[in-house]
Amino acid sequence: MPSAALPPKAPTPRPAPCAECRRIKEAYYAASRAGNRTEAQQWIAAMGRHHRWVH
Repeated sequence: MPSAALPPKAPTPRPAPCAECRRIKEAYYAASRAGNRTEAQQWIAAMGRHHRWVH
């Protein structure tokens, strides 16, 4: 290893999800656990819209 080589940088920590992301995820998980695929798919679409509009 050359003497000029630098050690790799530590990865930057990921930010915590926002409150709306957490709310959508929890609703998705609840629908999935209940076996309601239609509602779970709607929450997936809601997360996509949220990411496009807010993040």
